[in-house]
Amino acid sequence: MNLDGVFVESDDENAALASAHGNRNLEANGSYNTLDFVVRLRPDLHRILEAQGGEVSMRECESWEVAQAFSTYLHETIHWWQHVGTSAGLMLSFLQPAHAHMNRKWLDEVLATHGPVKPLLGLAEKLLDAEQQDGALNVVLNNWHDLDFFRRLVINPVGLANSVASHPYFSSVGHSYRMAIGAASWLIAATVDPNYEALPHPRDWEADMGMLRTNEAEGFYPGSPIEIPPLGLLEILEGQARFSQIQYLYGASGGGLSWDNFRRRGMLSGVYVRAFETFLEFTEEEWPPTVDDPLVGLFLLVCDVALSPSEGLFLPMTDPSSLIWSTDPGWRFIFLCRLAKDEGKAFKDSIRTYSAEEYWEVSQRLSDRLLSPSPRQLAEAVTRFADTHPAWIQLMEEDMTFEYREGNFPIRVLLGRFTRVQRDKLKAPQFFCWPGMCLTSFRQALDSETVHFLFREHQALFLDRADRDVYPRLMPGKDEKTLQRLLDDFYIWVSMYEMTRQWLVEDGPFDYDYGWLTSKFSNAEIKGWADSAFKVGTGVHPDAFSILR
Repeated sequence: MNLDGVFVESDDENAALASAHGNRNLEANGSYNTLDFVVRLRPDLHRILEAQGGEVSMRECESWEVAQAFSTYLHETIHWWQHVGTSAGLMLSFLQPAHAHMNRKWLDEVLATHGPVKPLLGLAEKLLDAEQQDGALNVVLNNWHDLDFFRRLVINPVGLANSVASHPYFSSVGHSYRMAIGAASWLIAATVDPNYEALPHPRDWEADMGMLRTNEAEGFYPGSPIEIPPLGLLEILEGQARFSQIQYLYGASGGGLSWDNFRRRGMLSGVYVRAFETFLEFTEEEWPPTVDDPLVGLFLLVCDVALSPSEGLFLPMTDPSSLIWSTDPGWRFIFLCRLAKDEGKAFKDSIRTYSAEEYWEVSQRLSDRLLSPSPRQLAEAVTRFADTHPAWIQLMEEDMTFEYREGNFPIRVLLGRFTRVQRDKLKAPQFFCWPGMCLTSFRQALDSETVHFLFREHQALFLDRADRDVYPRLMPGKDEKTLQRLLDDFYIWVSMYEMTRQWLVEDGPFDYDYGWLTSKFSNAEIKGWADSAFKVGTGVHPDAFSILR
């Protein structure tokens, strides 16, 4: 399978750029995959943590071996937070579901006209050769490519911008970003706000987008030059996770570890350090002397704010001409670094106690300078929707019990978790911005009871174990059967999303490699399970498809 989106904690910087669904054979400490929503650890690390009785005391690990194992788990858990707890990550997590949901009507039309054929890219080429067109097919494939262009430009702009710009389906950066925001907005609205009573409607700024294209504003018309940031979402996510992990180990050692200790362990190289080096370059600062230096705290806060775009999704789009810069985490990161430099040395030294007060003050100042809603405004808006909008209230009741309604099931799960993070961020923002400093007693950035509650509440829902199969995370007070049903229902939908992706763009017969999910069933049983889910979603059995190429 050619699936991008795995975030890996490894000494090999290229591992983080790998394409793997589940990454069962990857020689890495751990991984999190955007497409399967699973936190994974190396089997020996699982055994170390399981020997602690099922839950590690984050503040007082019994040995350095346990602290190191837990730091890897923290690293991958942060990737879960990034993908379900930030607006940028939520958009990324929604891309795969969006292909199935937003194209449903058009896919039905394609089936009615052409029958079950695979892949649809091959069908489009066949029609082109015959000088024919199909409107529904064009919509499906344009939607697919628009969202895929967004993913590529956001995750790895330096490496992928040229291939995107030269693609025949590519229109403009602004168009792809508008489509990604619209897709995420549509999924959220279809789930909790179908009449757009709470959320801003994408149509509110549709005319402005048309005008930007007509006037050939840079980035918004076909053939426009593409300006890209010097780093992408990948570097920000890995940098945030790695430096939080390092701060945890630093605190667990009582402040006894130096940067050289981490360099010797291979933790400060490649993709894991690129965002921090970029931060130092644009703030015009030298490498700080200690791991808990205010500059490190500011770097992690800049990552946090960069991952928190909200205009057009949860808050009104105030200036469509700034859509690219206000949405793209890479550009947000660069602008925030420049603004921090302009604020001066005293501002860059603001993060000293890693407190909520420091987080709110510095993030608000940077957001104001960026002319962007702050993380607090985002969290307040989401919390207000969840407290006052009936369908959102219902969703949060489901999120409390993990018993979700069937419709749009994964969207309900992910949106419920996102909302929970935003609510809790209002109470303890320092936990999500500086978890490494909160999870040890070295700095006392947050009281122990709150830390334990928040960490238990916001761990990933799905984890692998030493046998590499995927299991629901067991939670105090939650029925194990309910959690298993959550996993079963969630991955029925994930399989349907994956089969839909293959239908659209993957050559050859359908691939049933679900070994990343479980090893406990035969190939025939797995195929029957995936086929059944796909038929329920599309009305057609995969065996009925003709393979065009």
